Amino acid sequence: MPRDLPNKIKNVCIVGHGDSGKTTLADALLFEAKAVPRRGSVKEKTSVFDFDDLEKEQGHSIDSAVARCVWDEREINIIDTPGYPDYIGEAYGAMAACEGVIVCVNAHTGVQVNTRRTMALAEKLGRARMIVVTKCDLQDIDLDKLILDIQSWFGECCIPVTWPAAVGDGFAEPHRILKNHGGDSPREQEYYQNFVESAVEVYDDIMTRYLEGEEICKEDLKRCFIKAVLDGKLVPILFTSMEKNIGAHDVLDAIVDFFPNTAYRGKEKVYEDRACTQVKGEVEISFDAPFLGQVFKLQIDRHVGKIAYVKIVTGHIHAGDFFYHAEGGRKEKMGHILLPMGKDQVTGDDAVAGEIVTLTKIDSLHIGDTIASYEHSGYLGKISFPKPMASVAVRPKSRSDETKISEALHKLDEEIPTFSVHRDPITNEAIASGMSSLHLNVIFRRLHDRYGIDVDLAPARIPYREAITTPADGHYRHKKQTGGRGQFGEVYLSVRPAEPGSGLEFEWKIVGGSIPTNFAPAIEKGIREKMIHGVIAGYPIHDIHVTVTDGKFHDVDSSEAAFKIAGGRAFADAVHKARPVLLEPMVDAEIVVPSDYMGDITGDLNTRRGRIQGMDAKGSMQVIRAHVPKSEMAEYPRVITSLTSGEGSFSYDEAGYEQVPGNVQQEIIAAFKPREEEE
Repeated sequence: MPRDLPNKIKNVCIVGHGDSGKTTLADALLFEAKAVPRRGSVKEKTSVFDFDDLEKEQGHSIDSAVARCVWDEREINIIDTPGYPDYIGEAYGAMAACEGVIVCVNAHTGVQVNTRRTMALAEKLGRARMIVVTKCDLQDIDLDKLILDIQSWFGECCIPVTWPAAVGDGFAEPHRILKNHGGDSPREQEYYQNFVESAVEVYDDIMTRYLEGEEICKEDLKRCFIKAVLDGKLVPILFTSMEKNIGAHDVLDAIVDFFPNTAYRGKEKVYEDRACTQVKGEVEISFDAPFLGQVFKLQIDRHVGKIAYVKIVTGHIHAGDFFYHAEGGRKEKMGHILLPMGKDQVTGDDAVAGEIVTLTKIDSLHIGDTIASYEHSGYLGKISFPKPMASVAVRPKSRSDETKISEALHKLDEEIPTFSVHRDPITNEAIASGMSSLHLNVIFRRLHDRYGIDVDLAPARIPYREAITTPADGHYRHKKQTGGRGQFGEVYLSVRPAEPGSGLEFEWKIVGGSIPTNFAPAIEKGIREKMIHGVIAGYPIHDIHVTVTDGKFHDVDSSEAAFKIAGGRAFADAVHKARPVLLEPMVDAEIVVPSDYMGDITGDLNTRRGRIQGMDAKGSMQVIRAHVPKSEMAEYPRVITSLTSGEGSFSYDEAGYEQVPGNVQQEIIAAFKPREEEE
């Protein structure tokens, strides 16, 4: 294994909006580099990257996929990602494993919502970026407008390095601006001048030589290009048409010329704690450093089991090596080292910093986990994923599936970082959350295909809470005679609001033994059960102080069961008198939309009882921050798509509880009464 291999590995992630030709480009790069004997095709269902049956059926990517090729003596790992915003989590994981990001833009449709989101993510993560304009053979393409659109969104640092003489039917091999030192046209000369001048600025000594008129050698220019692109001072633009087999060669050359290799960054931060808040130090990215790797993707196969995709950050590994799993705190054996090639896996004996490998049958690994050659290695930086915003209540259609649905859903939860499943302690529903209803539909389709489980879905119930606003007294006398020993218990108590987070504060103030103290636990149990199931609308009661003040008992007929009933119903009586209210969960939402839609969004938020907290401009986008009831956000993924023609996005965080308005409270209580009567 060559010790300088980390200097020759380039990891590239291909992102963009749906129908921007990402997968077609990825397949073309493999074919151009002679990594495959035949070019894969999405239409013909032969793509190296879209190999899943569901992807073939739907005709677009759902998961990220990895394949590799060699170009100009560089090993290039290509990660293709889905284009629809519903699956954007795949791009987050893929970018964590890459040094460079190719952003595809459809020449006809231009910059779209996922173009912007993935471009912003790449910039935030500090990844080198280039824009590849695809489908230049389509009709009605306005190149001048397209360049203005790209530069208005992403800055004048976006500069073409190839330029077509024509688009549409006349599209042919573009002019290579840098290799031709600008060519003959004034436009291409201007692009060349702007690109080179922006590049040499990154090194003071080279800029000085350039300004003095000295010719800069090819190697120095290349060094400037790579640093300028990595620093975000330059974003090269290339023009392609995979339908005409034009441009794949240029893209591969650009990866070599503009993207940094694995060892370029020099060092990687390692953290003391799993949350990655305390820096432990830095490790050198080299062949000779201790091995460190990170899981950036998981796939669970029905036959193979768990497949972990690992980016080797530093050092090197051999098949059969032992490694330490930082999060699991345990030693594991490496087994076979596999190099992914789409669906297939190529067995390797070893791997080195920068390479992407897959490890199988190690069930303890999860996305984001750190693995190392030594114990107490620390943790590599966390991989952040967008929070799922669409939730449904889910239950199996067949009772026979009740025992296996939980395990199946949790396997999907492990595999898909933007999917989560949990049981709500308030509503007792199994809640599945994803990026959108489309995303959830795909997940439940996989639940059926892999595990044979079909589900019924319903809107997730909102976890309201009940509370009291004033002190009050309650009383209940439980007396029942059924022949033989009867039941008797009488309880007087008072309630008042308690401090947030205190739960139940239970106080015993019986004087004179009107109720023996051995019945206190039974009374408390009755109160706690009422707190769980609620009094006015079937939702839990939190944070309440209860004082038992008096009561009566019978030597023969009193029992724990009788006092449990008496305690619970005395508590309910007091709550009804204590001006009870419903509390609803609130969220702090951040909504990002084009400025043209801001009025529609703010108007809609007002109808949802939202309170605007602030607005900021971000280029031509508006960021709206609002405080909104969670119940009003249940259908928001669909609403924002409709209001903004798919151009908007949003996220939110839980923001405590507030009192429900009176009219809304009455509707909720009225809806509960039929259930209460049935019980």
